[in-house]
Amino acid sequence: MKRVVFMLIALASVCSVLYGCNHLRAEETRTADCGEERLEISFRFHRGGIASSQYAIWIEDETGRLVRTLYATSFTAKGGYEYREDAVPVWVSKAKPQTMTAAQVDAITGATPRNGVLTYRWDGTDDKGNRVPSGNYKFFVEGTLYWKSRVLYSGELIWGGETQDSIPVKVEHFNPSVTNAEMITGLKACHIKK
Repeated sequence: MKRVVFMLIALASVCSVLYGCNHLRAEETRTADCGEERLEISFRFHRGGIASSQYAIWIEDETGRLVRTLYATSFTAKGGYEYREDAVPVWVSKAKPQTMTAAQVDAITGATPRNGVLTYRWDGTDDKGNRVPSGNYKFFVEGTLYWKSRVLYSGELIWGGETQDSIPVKVEHFNPSVTNAEMITGLKACHIKK
């Protein structure tokens, strides 16, 4: 029995590394599997040490209103923002995790992931699960690299519009440092409509 459990754990670990399945919620996986419209964001993640490795991914509408948080590291979303003001401050100011219920925080958080390529998908729903109307949206990936050193990726798409195999991504660096500068690299985004 122990051997079977060990083999199942090993298989789940391989799946996690190869497919990033530990970072996709069931609803997002279903959306991707049935071939409907979706936004996919992927990047290579390399975990750092102290005062690093915090990140958040979210969607905003054309007015700058946060529509949905796809992911935020557990440390920051569950209160780390109170004593580490450098932990993804743009997301914290937009999402206001201090006003979220425990269930809302649990729905968007996870432990800091392992090193590897991570993929996140947006299925066109807001934080309440409602479908968003067609229109212009922006995605953001903010990462705290080391203390005050941060990176902010962003891109635009038209939800309900044509497929974009490669969405242009803007990158901004704040207080650059060589320490953990490679935390988030190779970020790619595509908008798929079938």
